[in-house]
Amino acid sequence: MATVEQITEGLAANLSTISGVQVSPWMLASPTPPAIHVIPPAIEYHQAMQDGFSELTFTVQAFVALGTDIGSQKRLAQMRAPTGSGSVKAAIEADKTLGGVVSDLIVRSSDEPQVLTLDGGRQLLACDFEVDVWG
Repeated sequence: MATVEQITEGLAANLSTISGVQVSPWMLASPTPPAIHVIPPAIEYHQAMQDGFSELTFTVQAFVALGTDIGSQKRLAQMRAPTGSGSVKAAIEADKTLGGVVSDLIVRSSDEPQVLTLDGGRQLLACDFEVDVWG
């Protein structure tokens, strides 16, 4: 099975096809929206022989600036759409092996938009995507 680092980098590489978005395989302390980062999964050890993993669930979090009510929601709606050039799901699933690093993956869900307040009071509109990855 691929390492968590290889998978996060593969997810970020797939997401980098979305134009005009900051993409990071690592969690961003102060994202510059629009931005997407990958949150490493929880790991349950001893789930397979010799401590191998068969499935990991990653969270991909997308952010947009909350500068305007409608514009921010429209931009996030494009990211949450199942298809299209701005779709997070379509970008991730464009190469379900992440360049041969894993055997398969699927974007399982996107949660509802939420307002996040960063240090200094800056607000972002965000949503999380759950991505199941199989070794």
